[in-house]
Amino acid sequence: MTDEGLRFYYDESRKPLGAGSMGTVYMGHNYDTQEKVAIKRVKDKYSNISAIRERAKMEASLMFKHQNLVEMLGYCETSSNQGPIFIISSYVQGQTIDKFVNQHLRHYHDWAKRICEAVYPVFDALAYIHSKGIVHMDIKPSNIMQEQGKNVRLMDLGIVQMTTHSDMSGSSGLMGTPRYAAPEQFNYGTKLDARTDIYELGVTIYELLTRKNPFDSNNLEVMRKRHQDATVVLPYYQGVPKPVIDVLRIATNPDPTKRFDDVYAFRQALQSAFILKPKPWKWIIGGVILFMVIVSLILTFMLF
Repeated sequence: MTDEGLRFYYDESRKPLGAGSMGTVYMGHNYDTQEKVAIKRVKDKYSNISAIRERAKMEASLMFKHQNLVEMLGYCETSSNQGPIFIISSYVQGQTIDKFVNQHLRHYHDWAKRICEAVYPVFDALAYIHSKGIVHMDIKPSNIMQEQGKNVRLMDLGIVQMTTHSDMSGSSGLMGTPRYAAPEQFNYGTKLDARTDIYELGVTIYELLTRKNPFDSNNLEVMRKRHQDATVVLPYYQGVPKPVIDVLRIATNPDPTKRFDDVYAFRQALQSAFILKPKPWKWIIGGVILFMVIVSLILTFMLF
């Protein structure tokens, strides 16, 4: 039962909908209406960490109404010191963005542009939560849902700007998923902002385009070094316009001050990268042809 008096249940023996760094998500139901919901059980090892509980409560309290965000429904914990902790949200029927991209977009001749367009609603969702002082901190393909092929929703909200790594004594420290995490997320006690989400979104889009994540490794320390190494840049990829990769390189710069200031500037740059610009040599050839035509007309006029 949540603080609001709502009752929910789920069957833990059933296959979960998904799992992440903080917990496992199960299909559940509203006890009174039988409406489907998603119930995230936070990992029990975090249940006695007060900062984790506060984060979970804050996540559940984000009752924002936005078409590109998953609606939060409530929070409950069996014991204030032992847990388990549950976060309830509305159930989104669809598929993760990476599965949607691979099944429906890659066969088009302009697949790269279509993939980026499929992610643009996430920019709107992030702009909204950033305006509320919230940093998502765990943007990745599995947290972006394509809802029945008609709408896109960003999931797993809840890490606010005031929450720093120094608050997480007794936990593993890093909040987020290492292969997408911005370099500053590995630095304990660092205050994070919207540019952290811009970095993670840049890595996510690159992976959707190329099916590769250049920061991935089985070793956490290796991933940290790759993210923080300024010489490690996103490689160009056949089929993806070079200007698009250049934009993603700005978004994933290890130095936050060299990234885009906000998600709208990021999106505008990405959209502009798909606009074909005339090649300089075409202007030169065009100028030569025009000059020859003018000279020919002058000579013809002089002869007659």
